[in-house]
Amino acid sequence: MKAFDFSVPTRVFFGSGELKRLKEISPGMGKKAMLLAAKQTMKQTGILDRAADLLRQGGVEVVVSDDVDPNPKDVDIDRQAAAFLKQKCDFTVGLGGGSSMDSAKAVAFLAAQGGGTILDYLAGGPRASLQDTTPAFPIVCVTTTAGTGSETTPWWVITNTKHHEKPGTGNDSTMARVAIVDPELMVSLPREVTRNTGIDVLFHAMEAFIANVATPFTDLFSREAIRLVVENLGTAMDNGKDLEARSRLAWANTMAGIAIGEGKSSTVGIHALGHSIGGQTDAPHGLTMAAVGPAYMEKTWDADITRYAEVTRLLGQAKPGMSAEELARRSPEALISTLQRFGCRVSMRDLGVNESMIEAMTDSAFKTMSGCLNCSLKSLDRADVVAMYRKSL
Repeated sequence: MKAFDFSVPTRVFFGSGELKRLKEISPGMGKKAMLLAAKQTMKQTGILDRAADLLRQGGVEVVVSDDVDPNPKDVDIDRQAAAFLKQKCDFTVGLGGGSSMDSAKAVAFLAAQGGGTILDYLAGGPRASLQDTTPAFPIVCVTTTAGTGSETTPWWVITNTKHHEKPGTGNDSTMARVAIVDPELMVSLPREVTRNTGIDVLFHAMEAFIANVATPFTDLFSREAIRLVVENLGTAMDNGKDLEARSRLAWANTMAGIAIGEGKSSTVGIHALGHSIGGQTDAPHGLTMAAVGPAYMEKTWDADITRYAEVTRLLGQAKPGMSAEELARRSPEALISTLQRFGCRVSMRDLGVNESMIEAMTDSAFKTMSGCLNCSLKSLDRADVVAMYRKSL
């Protein structure tokens, strides 16, 4: 067995009603919090007011910034970090999906550097390595979707509006100190959002399993997360108030986040290609992977017959008597069947991409997400990426 390491520094409170933990954990974070929340939805559902009240009950002053866009942008982070410093906040709380939690991480990080622009720390920026930077202010993540797993990873994704790129970055200091995963906060999610975020979980888990840095530790989390998504996403889509289905999806999300975060596995080329689509079109993150995933699987299935065969089994598409090679070869079809089952078999054209955008997206994939490309089990060059994009149109 190969050597591997992992750490899970985030304290996770998981379960229905666990939002109440904000009251008890907040005093240990500081005296004033910046609460970053998804635009409109958190206010409309009442979750924003509940979270703010709990923080105040813990003796913490609250500065609310409830204008986080679905794909947070550099200009927003710069503005919010400046407000954090002006208001003399001590920590951030991200309330919502991945965008709110990523914003909380990016604001806490940029504020610790004294402000400025987050572009300096994104791919292509003068300090993109994040070396010799000041550790971020403390971060609390409260997830209201089962999607990005950001509550248990150090990663944050911010759109570069100058170059229409969507790079991911992060370091040990941008791990949340505390994460709250309360399935009760997810029962009001619309069917489409439930689907899109659930598919994101599926890709996190599947990609962590077929990454060249997968470990026995991450395999445990990846396998179980895939199984739970396949078995429960349809139920949660059809009956959003099914708390058991929501809980199982939330647990899948947390596990997949651990696998690609502190478990030290990674997403692969699917995420690299998908992020570039999102940077160009602002399309929902889960759907960008759904568009390119089948082409990626078709390109790479023979890189590890055992693992890709297992993917087909986990997706419930294995047939009796099939050899491992047959199962592996079938993995692209298994993924397509799964996407069709959940109503998200989409093309890049469906997301607003045309052929003239492929060269720029390819440049972006190698510039901003080369780490994910390099974690693929098969080496991928520029021609390979262009071919996968064209096949996904």
